[in-house]
Amino acid sequence: MVTESRRRQSEHVLDFRLNGLTVVCENLANPHNVGAVLRTCEAMGILNVYIVEEHVPSKLSPRVTSGADAWIGIHRYRRVRRALTDLQELGYRIYAATPEAGATVLEEIPCDAPLALLFGNEQDGITGEALEYADGTFTIPMYGFVGSLNVSAAAAIAVYSCSQRWRQIHGSGDLYGAQREAWHARYLEREQGRRDTL
Repeated sequence: MVTESRRRQSEHVLDFRLNGLTVVCENLANPHNVGAVLRTCEAMGILNVYIVEEHVPSKLSPRVTSGADAWIGIHRYRRVRRALTDLQELGYRIYAATPEAGATVLEEIPCDAPLALLFGNEQDGITGEALEYADGTFTIPMYGFVGSLNVSAAAAIAVYSCSQRWRQIHGSGDLYGAQREAWHARYLEREQGRRDTL
């Protein structure tokens, strides 16, 4: 049986879940990076993460995810075109992470409408095909000698920044109605299953 305190915790988590901000991982090869991105997203309240495995299969590291993958929606795609067009049909603007000059500074990404942050492969970055579907690119300002960040670190910084600004505009969370009820039922079912295995 799910305790009352866990029910309250589920409600609290749902109060802060964000459906209007999401992350797309394109061809991440390192299970540590995939797991770290998922863990960051869950911790920051992101409801859904999209994983594209067109050239590289993405494996999860349970040690790194710490169970985060059980509490968010993970959508796997074989083709980046399909993933990004699906997001655009849902009304998301897509901003791709890049170290290139001329990209929008992270803090200036518009957060007034649904937003998907796109991150690419550790070595090759975002594919040219994915960039064709992006509404813009963004970069994280850096002030040291090293000119790049690990993809999971970049995702953590970007997700934190955008989630904070999203909440300033739209409120603490944006999950409502039947969708919220469905996720609440899913959380309670997951919690009951966890307790049954103890």
